[in-house]
Amino acid sequence: MKSIKPGRAPSMMGAFGSAAAVVFGIFWTLSAVSMGAPGFFVLFGIVFIALGAANAVYHFKNATGKTRFSAFDITDSSEEPDPLNEYFAERKADNQTTGAAGNRKFDEDAGTAGNTDAVAFCPYCGAKAEPDYNFCAKCGKPLP
Repeated sequence: MKSIKPGRAPSMMGAFGSAAAVVFGIFWTLSAVSMGAPGFFVLFGIVFIALGAANAVYHFKNATGKTRFSAFDITDSSEEPDPLNEYFAERKADNQTTGAAGNRKFDEDAGTAGNTDAVAFCPYCGAKAEPDYNFCAKCGKPLP
């Protein structure tokens, strides 16, 4: 597994930004209390301070720590299969055999002089597909 980690400088900038947010939260809370504002204004300030402090600790640790948190993990299919890819690959295979709306697959003989009752549809958008077209007239995707 490969990882993408944020740089130390952006993490330190995040720590300074979060510290500034904590200072703002303290200012907000003290102002709300001194003006006699409703309780949810004071609660907002406290939550703002807590989130800012947690964010500052995270970024500071990421900027100065020996091991940094990974922003993204990249895996090869040999390391970990992607269940969504398997799910959508099965659905795509089903759509190519039955069509998106459950209609039969577009084949080259559909709609020709010998078979005028067969109607084919684009498997991507569901629009009626002309039998001699290579691309859908509505969405522009290639027809099977």
